[in-house]
Amino acid sequence: MDYDVIVVGGGPAGSANSYFNAKKGKKVLLIDKSTFPRDKICGDGITGKALTILHEMGLTNEIEGIKEISSTGVLVVSPKMDNLRISIESPNDPFSAFSIDRYIIDNLMFQQAKTEVLKRGGEVLHEKVVEVIAEGGKVVGVKTDKGEYRANLIVGAGGYNCPVSKYVLKENGLPKQDRSHYSSALREYWEGIEGSQGDFEIHFIDGILPGYFWIFPISETKFNVGVGMLLSDMDNQSVKLKEMLRYIVNESYLKERFKNATLVGGTTKGWLLPLGSPRDKGLQPRKNFVDGCMLIGDSASLIDPFTGEGIGNALTSGKLLADYDFIDSASGVEYQEALWDFIGKELSNSHRLQRMLNRKWLINRFIKKASKNEKLQNVITDMLHNKESQDAFASKWFILKSLIL
Repeated sequence: MDYDVIVVGGGPAGSANSYFNAKKGKKVLLIDKSTFPRDKICGDGITGKALTILHEMGLTNEIEGIKEISSTGVLVVSPKMDNLRISIESPNDPFSAFSIDRYIIDNLMFQQAKTEVLKRGGEVLHEKVVEVIAEGGKVVGVKTDKGEYRANLIVGAGGYNCPVSKYVLKENGLPKQDRSHYSSALREYWEGIEGSQGDFEIHFIDGILPGYFWIFPISETKFNVGVGMLLSDMDNQSVKLKEMLRYIVNESYLKERFKNATLVGGTTKGWLLPLGSPRDKGLQPRKNFVDGCMLIGDSASLIDPFTGEGIGNALTSGKLLADYDFIDSASGVEYQEALWDFIGKELSNSHRLQRMLNRKWLINRFIKKASKNEKLQNVITDMLHNKESQDAFASKWFILKSLIL
């Protein structure tokens, strides 16, 4: 074999996997069709477990020197305009949560991975992967627009449209796009939005439910704003995200905050989010491997169903996979079960909250109740940020009880 590992995709999942594989002394080939820095459509928020892994990758000082603002809380606003502020500060975090343009943070991760890969005798190529090479029922390499490459393990980390993901899903008889587990989102950058206290903001607004609207501060003057909704809900309601966004900015109770703000030209862009909501049976959230190959990050459908955040789970899945030298029927199951043990409770609970969006009265009740219940606030903090101590939230009846009692 030419390499120990071939990683297709240089985003958070691929960069983390390449970095930690190289740290273990493996010869890595990292392939991405784009050169960095490059834009990636996203909400731009960095929280929770992502902070720890970025620290482990040696990026703390660089990030602290580049980020312009820290976010210590999440503000959630109900359709009745009740406010719930959740603290996301934790003494266990190496630095505080923040938002930053993805072309900046992705380039930091990619360059750190590239340095480590080259140091260990690997390579980094900017080529387009056109197909997977399989022999005897096992994936053994990839073909690009410039050549063929082989390795003991092929890692698909190219996002929801990853060519490796397409192959794995087809082999496993799974749909490329399950509309009950996919969301669509639309993002814009704005300058000069008024009334921000530096928190991440999530607004549930009459007229766009069961979708939601966010405002994430990049700096004191620049903001990432957007709307998101489950594809199956969009099908049922025949809605268009761009119309929803214009309604919020021009007609909703938030319009006063936008009256002196300016939309940054050319930043209105949409993308799809493959969610980590659990399916009915089998490996969760779905089977993401075939012999010789594993999917990670967005390619593996690991985005949080409630917040839409995917960077933390992408980094986590990439780091964990570096513990595996090969993937077969046994090790593939072992890896997926280990990953689900770590993030599955979080994703399952987020899925429950996502389903609340179909009931306006329940969102109102939940936010009003949580604003007066410190225990429930602590649980939500774990879910939105720390995401590691959710024992109280494990029961499927916990949310209902918290609303009634």
